[in-house]
Amino acid sequence: MSRFILQIAVVVCLLIFLSGKCSANFWRPAVVSTLPPNPDDDYYQTFQEVPPASKTATKLLTNFLRIPGKLQNGRRKRTPPTEDIVVVLDGSGSIGRCEFGKGKEALKHMMQMAENNPNVDTKYAAVSYSTIAVVDFKFFPYSTAANKIMQINYVGGTTNTEDGLATAKRLFEDPSLGRRVMSRKMVLLVTDGQSDSPSLTISKAKALKGIGIDIYVVAVGSHINGIDEMVKVASFPPENHMFRVQTLSGFKQVVKLAIEQIGGEYTVSSGHYDPPC
Repeated sequence: MSRFILQIAVVVCLLIFLSGKCSANFWRPAVVSTLPPNPDDDYYQTFQEVPPASKTATKLLTNFLRIPGKLQNGRRKRTPPTEDIVVVLDGSGSIGRCEFGKGKEALKHMMQMAENNPNVDTKYAAVSYSTIAVVDFKFFPYSTAANKIMQINYVGGTTNTEDGLATAKRLFEDPSLGRRVMSRKMVLLVTDGQSDSPSLTISKAKALKGIGIDIYVVAVGSHINGIDEMVKVASFPPENHMFRVQTLSGFKQVVKLAIEQIGGEYTVSSGHYDPPC
């Protein structure tokens, strides 16, 4: 009987693998998250605070990029682990064209930081959204994605975050778009606040997390209405998966400091004036 059960288990795993559902997260134990039911609970209000940029830079390196400070380029492993990341970028009217551009620049240089982590093979895809969400590009190596991110157009409109997350899920589900089977899969949501439908947005985030995808949130604004939505969208614990900045220009500063922490150079403003928004 025990041999029969083992054979069944092997067949099930093989079917999962062939269907593309297997990933580096498949065998990870589920994290039981318990968040306060009251959206006005003091716990959520603690996320209103915007930490110093240097602290957020360290958090970005440690929790999302997983690059140690003062990293020295070493020999790449023969078979480096893979990471597939979908950036979901808020292009609603409250962002503004100038700040949207600063956010793209920050993401471009953040993607280029993958060069400083030779032991991880990273691909990025991008979704932008306002009233509706669109796929800006499928999964590409970080160097190609860093250039493509600058080609995303600012549209303006409402904040349909749920559609952005649902579109990201479709990118992960379609193997023809470049995602790898055994990769660590992540979403980086960059948004300035409450969506058009918080309950649906939280539901779409739950669906992503249910198939083993980690969600990180860059929450933009000095004070965010409906901060509990951002906390619930982020993977658990939100303290490790949520980054607070006042503006997308501030996010750009965070990336600059992160690059400096790994001993790199920040070149986005080098040689020319970078005017504030």
